[in-house]
Amino acid sequence: VLVLSIAAVTVAVYLLKLKPMKGTKVKDLYAEGLDLMITGRRKAAYKNFKDIIHQDSDNIKAYLRLGQVLREGGNPSQAIKIHRGLSHRRNLSHYEKVEMYKNLALDYYKTGNINAAINELHTLLKIEKYNEWALSQLSVFYRVQQDWKNAGEYFEKYQKVANKEDKHKLALYKIQEGRNLINDKKFADARRKFEDALNISSALGVAYYFIGNSYSSESETAYQKSLEIKTEDKSISDDKLEQMEQAKDLLGKAIPMWIRYAELNPKQAWMVIHLLKDGLFALDRYSEFEDILKQILKNDSDNIEVIASLSEIYSHRGEDIEAIEFIDSALEQDPTSLIVKLIKMKLQAKKEKSSKEFT
Repeated sequence: VLVLSIAAVTVAVYLLKLKPMKGTKVKDLYAEGLDLMITGRRKAAYKNFKDIIHQDSDNIKAYLRLGQVLREGGNPSQAIKIHRGLSHRRNLSHYEKVEMYKNLALDYYKTGNINAAINELHTLLKIEKYNEWALSQLSVFYRVQQDWKNAGEYFEKYQKVANKEDKHKLALYKIQEGRNLINDKKFADARRKFEDALNISSALGVAYYFIGNSYSSESETAYQKSLEIKTEDKSISDDKLEQMEQAKDLLGKAIPMWIRYAELNPKQAWMVIHLLKDGLFALDRYSEFEDILKQILKNDSDNIEVIASLSEIYSHRGEDIEAIEFIDSALEQDPTSLIVKLIKMKLQAKKEKSSKEFT
């Protein structure tokens, strides 16, 4: 009996010593595995987490990291199997559930299945409504899908939860939403989005550019409709005229929007100069073009595109000396500008031709 008692005590002492040693070893393996992941040694990290699971099959963190190593190593499908397997486990802690859905979202995203990734994040938000990472990541995933409405919505939610504010970026989501609506020929809805963008960030001049584009695109649509109408009787002829007048009216509304954009962003005036030129010509208002260019030049005296456009106007009027002076001033600002050099060559050739005609 005494021998049995001593043996029992010895076994108990051994087991008590072994358990904390085993726990310590697992913790060391886990910490080492994390370090290996950080330094990019994925194979070694994978072995560490496998060893942990072999010793402790209930170590959820090890499963999470094992799947992460597989995903980052280029095997997201296997990562999904590991992370999805955790969903069948009972008694997962709140933290473990959150981490599981985070990893599943990233796994699916890595496979290219963005819809599934989005679904995982929505599930995560059901258990933790104000998770900053999930809200931010949803905005990113929707942005990849070019779903600007949802991307902006979740970016706004993220800003509120994180107590951060980026009005400029939030307004840009509205701009992108409006651009999609232009493509869908929902012009009035598009303009409302651009106006929303201005309400969020009044300094966002590009909103005026796209408001102008929405009117221009709607004008083109009305014009094309007028061409499709056959003028066989008077009533149809009236419809054709109405469509053409509507096209002119809409294009006329685009002009001040483009001018406003150029005033706010003189350095980017080149984006609208050709639009203004063509639009004013179509509306038989080309005479206004020179004054518009001069106004832009007041805000940005070194604007090469404006100087080049003004020189062309002077040249067309036969004012070659003024045109060349404008071009020379542009070359002083940017001697490498190919456009300006070509315009100067054109003006000089015209001047030489005129000189020969008079001799």
